[in-house]
Amino acid sequence: MFDSYKPWVNKVLPALLVTGLLTGCLSSEPDSSAQNNTPAPVTPAERPKDAECVGSSVRKQAFFGDLHIHTKLSFDAYFFNSINGPREAYQFAKGENAFLPSGENPDTPMRQINIGRPLDFAAVTEHAEQLGTFSNICELQGNLPAGTNPACSVLGQVIRDNVSVFITGNVPLYLQVVTGAGSLVPSTRTWEEIQAIANEENQPCKFTTFNGYEFSSNKGGQVLHRNVIFAGTRVPADVISSTPLIPTTNNTNDEWNLFDRLKTECLDVDGCDVVTIPHSTNQSDGRFARPRQADTGLPLARNNATLTAADATLRNTLDRLFEIVQHKGASECITGFSKGLTGGEESGCGFEEWKTLCKGAADDPAECAKVCKGSANDPLFCQVNRLQGKGKSIHAVDACTNSDIGGSTPGDCTSPLDYARNVLPEGSVIERKLGVNPYQYGFIGSSDTHNGIAGNTDKTKFAKNSGHGGVLDDEPNEALGNWECRQQPLPTDSITGFKIPFSVESASDPNRCADRVFNPVASNFTPGGLAGVWARENTRKEIFAALKRRETFATSGSRMRIRTLASRTPLPGNICEQLASGRSPIEEGLVDGVPMGGTLNLNGQATGTGPYIVAYAIQDPGGDEAGIPLQRLELIKTWADKAGELKQQVLRLAENAGAPQPNSDCSIQQQGPEQMCAVFHDTQFNADTGASYYARALENNSCRWTTKMCTAKGVQCEALQPGNGLFSAQSGFAGYEGCCRIEGEPGSFRGDFRFITQQERAWSSPIWVEGKTR
Repeated sequence: MFDSYKPWVNKVLPALLVTGLLTGCLSSEPDSSAQNNTPAPVTPAERPKDAECVGSSVRKQAFFGDLHIHTKLSFDAYFFNSINGPREAYQFAKGENAFLPSGENPDTPMRQINIGRPLDFAAVTEHAEQLGTFSNICELQGNLPAGTNPACSVLGQVIRDNVSVFITGNVPLYLQVVTGAGSLVPSTRTWEEIQAIANEENQPCKFTTFNGYEFSSNKGGQVLHRNVIFAGTRVPADVISSTPLIPTTNNTNDEWNLFDRLKTECLDVDGCDVVTIPHSTNQSDGRFARPRQADTGLPLARNNATLTAADATLRNTLDRLFEIVQHKGASECITGFSKGLTGGEESGCGFEEWKTLCKGAADDPAECAKVCKGSANDPLFCQVNRLQGKGKSIHAVDACTNSDIGGSTPGDCTSPLDYARNVLPEGSVIERKLGVNPYQYGFIGSSDTHNGIAGNTDKTKFAKNSGHGGVLDDEPNEALGNWECRQQPLPTDSITGFKIPFSVESASDPNRCADRVFNPVASNFTPGGLAGVWARENTRKEIFAALKRRETFATSGSRMRIRTLASRTPLPGNICEQLASGRSPIEEGLVDGVPMGGTLNLNGQATGTGPYIVAYAIQDPGGDEAGIPLQRLELIKTWADKAGELKQQVLRLAENAGAPQPNSDCSIQQQGPEQMCAVFHDTQFNADTGASYYARALENNSCRWTTKMCTAKGVQCEALQPGNGLFSAQSGFAGYEGCCRIEGEPGSFRGDFRFITQQERAWSSPIWVEGKTR
């Protein structure tokens, strides 16, 4: 897979590689012992006896996929008028055209889209809750055209009008009862249909599919979602749903019920294997990883009792991966938690934040001022609360204060332990007490598309004609934001929780619009991310094995490759050249160590003789558009000290200080390195505490998808009408108001063009280094 890179690898590699070993304080002096440790020549890698594909060897390749895909068989996607099913999703991932609906014809294929570069693997993961229910009921199992059942049309419109309750997870009890009708249509038939399609679309050595689904617990407004991915065709007879027969808001045992049943129905069954992948932890309201209790030093878990070693082991066995980025933002870290592991690292953490502690208020965390400057160039999370007032945006939240009460938290909040950066060292504290780490996660990204367009993460394509929400984001004002009226004092029905429409109101007329605010609508969504694995070949066996051992990486949507290895002894002096040429140093016997996702035990080595870690990244080679060069390669070290305080160190291993900014039309000067590599020797390693290390590679700045959409239209914000903050029909920009940072009051509205840029990125899975045998 690296053959296509060889011409420019040979040309630019010598000038770009960081050949010196970086010490714990980032000294640039090389380690002479490592430079002299040149490996002996090796013969070409032999073909493994169990290989299935022509050309396979012990050398691993990078494969890209999407393990979070919804189609019309998911309850919410059906009512978003998704018209694609599982087969269309897999065929789109392979490179075939797909079609999307539009508002004028919500059940008719209208917009055509093509992925451009096919994926290597995918899994359709429909919601287990009400799986296939409404596509079966509303269409009488395919005997009635979509959109012709009047009752379903009414319910669908109510759901679309109240979509924010689904986005935030705050589904009212009334709706839980309504959607509980899923029990009237057994999910086994749909589950069998999904499996049949996945197995038929699986093409060993070319395109891999997995049987899977999504467990979607939303109780108490807390998103405790996990994708469930099976190794092969031996799977349980039915999906596992979080919805009980009697609706409840108590989610205390939701994940434990899932884990218990997967153990009984899969792990204990010969030939069945499975991994679970939590996602959208940034929306879990402090519930994903519960805080340690003062008396035990351990979190509450099953039945609101203290976590046990047995349950920590169960979670570690199943929860192997963490979806660090998707359609609803990134869950690596968040700006504003000075007591979490983000203080001083705001530039790295302020990437696609879904929730924000930065509300533009006087009492905002101090870190917010370092990112949110009050300009139209600020990250979007800094701007979504403008013209709405404190607390009116679904994205503006407070820090959680009571996330351990009854397992469910009322209201909307966020916690440091909703984010991977803090979860990693938290797991090591628990391991010291229980002997097992319940939070030992590898990283992946995925799309969470609800259009059945697997892996559609290209920003330009996303900005042109796709989106991920059916008819919810097919128009510019839905994608970018619009004015709306929030009637007071009863904005919603007190019984159903649904918004009440008021026909007398008009968002275009401030005089006829009570509590007029600018709603960001779908602008905070992202195109989603991709899952990467390092595997010998593209088969279910090999890719699932990579998922299981956590030899994975995540990207925010581009196709960067990133790789890390760790050793207890100095690495070969030409380790970067080995990686650049496609070698697999550990598998070929060139390095005695572990790849990302693994645990390295230093076997009692003294403090100060820590691990050697190499981090390597190579830019996206590009598809329809050229790939973007790299700007920075970092290594993030996290640990917990003896007192249990979480610590971090963000190490800049390589950097292109002169990286260009995108032009006003979003075009980019292709300037900078195509790859970066460096070796870090941690001389500050503490054998008593251990540590984890993951790499992060950042591209040069590029336009966010919203900026691409606005520049392609040529929006001129000075054309906003001062009376209502809208573009006139004659301007040609009507519906594109979200392109502007709007200020003022009726009669004096004005707008500045939002030119928001960002650095797309890739994350390697962590490597855990232990200093003492436990």
